[in-house]
Amino acid sequence: MKADALSRGHAPAGALPRMRALLRRLGHPEEAFPAVHVTGSHGKSSVVGFLEGIFVAAGYRVGTFVPSFPTSPVRIGGEPVPVPALERVLSRVEGAATDGTSPAERLAAAAFSLFADVGVEIAFVGAGIGGRHDPANCLPRRLLTAVTAVEEDRVDLFGPGCARPSWEEARTASSGIPFLTVERRMETLAAFAETTKEVGAALVLLDPEDLSPVGFSWERAVWRSREDPLGLGEFETGPMGLYQRGNLALALGAVCELLGGWDLPPGAIRHGLARVELPVRFEVVSRRPYVVLDAARNPAAARSLIGTLEALPGTGGRRILLFGITRGQPVRATVEVLFPWFDHVVLLSIGGQDALPPQALLPQARRLGVRAEIGGPLPEALGDWLGSADEGDLIVAVGPKGALLEARGELGSVVGRG
Repeated sequence: MKADALSRGHAPAGALPRMRALLRRLGHPEEAFPAVHVTGSHGKSSVVGFLEGIFVAAGYRVGTFVPSFPTSPVRIGGEPVPVPALERVLSRVEGAATDGTSPAERLAAAAFSLFADVGVEIAFVGAGIGGRHDPANCLPRRLLTAVTAVEEDRVDLFGPGCARPSWEEARTASSGIPFLTVERRMETLAAFAETTKEVGAALVLLDPEDLSPVGFSWERAVWRSREDPLGLGEFETGPMGLYQRGNLALALGAVCELLGGWDLPPGAIRHGLARVELPVRFEVVSRRPYVVLDAARNPAAARSLIGTLEALPGTGGRRILLFGITRGQPVRATVEVLFPWFDHVVLLSIGGQDALPPQALLPQARRLGVRAEIGGPLPEALGDWLGSADEGDLIVAVGPKGALLEARGELGSVVGRG
């Protein structure tokens, strides 16, 4: 099975016994490296990206695995593993797998096998769907668990609200392993506190407000930590959404926890953060006209996207939203946040069996009094609007990561950074 197909699978209930049996048949590659497990509703790829950037800049051989990572689910040293190399390892895994093994389990086993083969010094592993059934729970040398914000998401799996996701994420806690979170919702913290006490894990609460943006533009973001335990002073990242403050705080909190065993000088941390790229996470791919790609898929992410746009210098032109979404997301609440902010909304055909047809979104636009039209695929719609846009226009494309990456790749020679 191809690697891209495997990355779309999720571990079902009962995955861990099968996963452990598969790793045993492979010779226990998961025992060869220490790891940091990153889980939560959204922001996992960002936290892993920050940690990867820091440790690579510090000179460590790093393995990275996030099933939903925008450019490649498996990376070594900050670079995607070539597909042929990954598929060779997948072939070995499939030879040891049973018929009941899921795509998510096989991909995770392949990543762990590759990390063992090349001798990574540390691995950063992001959850797929997250919770107690995530394959990363099989890693015996976890140094810590880092949990991003827990939001209403995948209502088709977890139902409305945050109660079920909170308890699922709480069950990633393990005895003796620090459990770090930037969460502040009392319902979620209660679940975390009860579970960490039950299993004997240390609950570490991090304050996302410790980080403040002191310079925020279309070109870069400059941050400062109030407490500054790492001695960074002001440091830069590329342009990114203000919602990354919590993810950045979580990554730096993880670095603080790891300092005792790893040489991570302030210069390497600053250098690593400045070089981090987060594809389709408030990615500014053009200026004049302004084009932003963002994978917001729930109300919290939508609010964060709008908050970031309002914090940036105004562009002065029209505000156009190109929008597509999949079934199973909180569609109504998400569009209520996004649609009214824009002058014009284009409803996209994003493809895939889970895609919500654009015609199904028209009633939502009419209900909100928003000017909307049916568009084609994202690359086509983005190309059309780029061809007619003025320099001050702002085009924001919101949709599934796969659709955004396809558009990003096809328009790479057309879209300029400005």
